[in-house]
Amino acid sequence: MFQNSIKRKFAASQTAWGASLPDASDLLALFTVNTGVDFLWVDLEHRPYEVDKVRWIPIICRQKNSACVVRVAGLDPQLIKKALDIGANTVMIPQVNNADEAAQAVRFAKYPPQGCRGISPLWTFFMDVSWDDYLPAANDETCVIVQVETPEGMKNVESIAAVDGVDVVFAGPTDLSASMGHIGKTKHPDVQRFLAEFPRRVNNAGKVAGITFGDEAQCRTAWEQGYRLIAFGSVLSHGTQGLQQQLARFRELDAPAAARDSAGPG
Repeated sequence: MFQNSIKRKFAASQTAWGASLPDASDLLALFTVNTGVDFLWVDLEHRPYEVDKVRWIPIICRQKNSACVVRVAGLDPQLIKKALDIGANTVMIPQVNNADEAAQAVRFAKYPPQGCRGISPLWTFFMDVSWDDYLPAANDETCVIVQVETPEGMKNVESIAAVDGVDVVFAGPTDLSASMGHIGKTKHPDVQRFLAEFPRRVNNAGKVAGITFGDEAQCRTAWEQGYRLIAFGSVLSHGTQGLQQQLARFRELDAPAAARDSAGPG
């Protein structure tokens, strides 16, 4: 009942493929998880809303057996606790710089004795789940993702990955490009070199490397490099791409007539 689909994939040496939520919309969340993605990425770091705006989305994910990954705004026990209490089974913490911060992230996400998370999960009441069932399984279910995005974090990848309780070490391409002096240029050779080496550095500690790209070719390359948690866009981005592609095909229907008209009378 409390099997995290991400952890299940990792245990089977498979890749967890997911999509991001473009806005705090229950409907968009439902449409996204109905596609069968392994996880839905809910961003509370850069979006203009807080945990109360997405309170039903983790429950929607649970109903569809899709992991809900909530990226909190920072290494804050209150933010992590609230994300988990509304039903997220995976938390992502941005800009983790060293092993001590990674260990803090784990402590904030786990109940005692492994951590210090306060006990009062709210989501269980809405799904008729007994605390007697959930609480003993909560620590095993919870997945902890830490992001490496800073110069200090780049140096400490191995020690961060080695922290007990960290499940995924996630490379943030855009912030990494800024940290390397190439802001916004994720395809710069220096950035690409770091990203190519990243999975090996994480895997050496027995952990999973994660990343996000909106482009299919880049996602395929990431998989070939060894990334095994990959976010590959959103239902809106892929939906608009589909509209654009279909529109282009429809435009082609008029092309023969337009060519004849431009040629003038024969």
